[in-house]
Amino acid sequence: MKRMFACTLLGAAACLTSQTLAATKTTQLCIDGHEPEITVEIADTFELRQRGLMMREQLGEHEGMWFTYNQERPGYAGFWMFRTLIPLDIAFIDNDMKIVKIITMEPCPSIDPNRCPAYPPQVNYYGAVEVNKGYFEKYNIKEGRHFKRCN
Repeated sequence: MKRMFACTLLGAAACLTSQTLAATKTTQLCIDGHEPEITVEIADTFELRQRGLMMREQLGEHEGMWFTYNQERPGYAGFWMFRTLIPLDIAFIDNDMKIVKIITMEPCPSIDPNRCPAYPPQVNYYGAVEVNKGYFEKYNIKEGRHFKRCN
């Protein structure tokens, strides 16, 4: 509780300590027809989803973040890049882990979150996977492909 209060007072950037990052759960996701596994941090709470990949200066080639939800999200509920330093691709996935939309998102340089654009998929979704910009194109991963846990 004390850490959460400190995060609220100091802002999201102050929460990105190595201890906080080390506490994030990870798993490996596979994509049908794609050889390398993608190691993803699991953002399965409000706080983890809100923080996302903020303030990261880099992301490994086969690394990312998997945003999970307990219920379907509307297509107008998008993601934004406030305090996100690296360009990202995001794959929105349905309840069967099928990719229903892929969008490329650019960092927002503004210190005002209201000046950062949102990236809504315009289709309902149950989760999303963020990776480095260009990843899906590089590996010819398109809408209709499926993610699954590798283990």
